[in-house]
Amino acid sequence: MDETTPHRADRDRHLAAHIQSATQSLREERDRLAKRLADLERELETLATRLESPSSYVTSGDSGRRRS
Repeated sequence: MDETTPHRADRDRHLAAHIQSATQSLREERDRLAKRLADLERELETLATRLESPSSYVTSGDSGRRRS
């Protein structure tokens, strides 16, 4: 066995560990983004429901403008 084989094996182990770490980080980021997307979808649905429902802020004399 020459000296390059242990070096190559060590390099391969480091590379495998790096790939495993990067894969884990990407999975965590994917999960975080999926949760954020679900939160935003719920918020958008809530806002759409509010927009579609009659508002308690608007009266017939307001000409459709909201009070501040």
